[in-house]
Amino acid sequence: MDDILSAAEEILGPAVRVEANRDWAIFWCPFHNDADRRGQGGRPNFGVHLVKGYWKCLRCGATGGSLNSLRKKLGQEWRPPVSALQPTRPPRPPSQVELLDEAVSEARSVVQRSPAWTYLASRGVSAYTALVYGLGYGIPVPNVHRETVEAAKQSMLVRKDGTWLWAGGVIYADPPTHPTVMNVRYLPEEQLPKGTRTFKPEKNHKTWGLRTQPLGSWRITPATRTVIVLEGLFDLLITAQKIHQLGREADTVAVYTNGASPSAKMHRWFREHAQYEYVLMRDPDPAGVEWALSVSASIRRSGASVRTVLPPDQLDPDEAILSGWWPSGI
Repeated sequence: MDDILSAAEEILGPAVRVEANRDWAIFWCPFHNDADRRGQGGRPNFGVHLVKGYWKCLRCGATGGSLNSLRKKLGQEWRPPVSALQPTRPPRPPSQVELLDEAVSEARSVVQRSPAWTYLASRGVSAYTALVYGLGYGIPVPNVHRETVEAAKQSMLVRKDGTWLWAGGVIYADPPTHPTVMNVRYLPEEQLPKGTRTFKPEKNHKTWGLRTQPLGSWRITPATRTVIVLEGLFDLLITAQKIHQLGREADTVAVYTNGASPSAKMHRWFREHAQYEYVLMRDPDPAGVEWALSVSASIRRSGASVRTVLPPDQLDPDEAILSGWWPSGI
């Protein structure tokens, strides 16, 4: 939910209000003069669903299925109107996930004897890959100092009952130390010891922090020539694993955008790094099509080479690679 809200606010400016009980964020519509009527008793009519990511205006009828489609429809030159940029709700406190190294270390220390280890193996992730990427297991209440807990609270990672919202999940911190982003992939409830998670996740993954660059780009070196771009964490892990098996780690790196709606800062990163050859491995669903169009547009603006490949048989990239597929020319 927070991830979609952040992405929507990067496009539209701050939300007028967030209706968390209904999973909606309300904005002034960018397609008609919603914001211009603000001082005349007008009400905002544009909503973004915080779980599914679709959007609609109840007044002018504009609608779409994802934030990528919204960004594309508004165009590259779109900027929120000045009237829509004025905050109408208290700003969220700045993220402090970079101060969570202590908690991440504890999560990593238990991963090999946790349900996450079995889950990772079932997804085809080797022990080598899990350890290289510093994967951890979400302890409901990690034994850490008060300062770490306070940083987690400010980053909205801790519930009122003291349970951390990464409970019962695979933890990935990017970069591995002093992270700017914390990502969790929740394990299915039936794979967890009873009582591990005292809440029901709205989605099977969640993110905290600031997505300022593609996740996994900390592995890029001066020798890197090819960057493979993917949507999700497990796509990244399996692709990186294959790169290692092929002995291509010196010149090829996998990164991921943490979903189908990359942040504005992540798009800027692609526009500013023209020195690489990019290969986009997209998911087979419609969101994957929009994702590839959006990311490739930013890369082309940099002048870099980019091509998009679609795995066979309607498989996601991680599934296709594990089945033996690998794109030609890499």
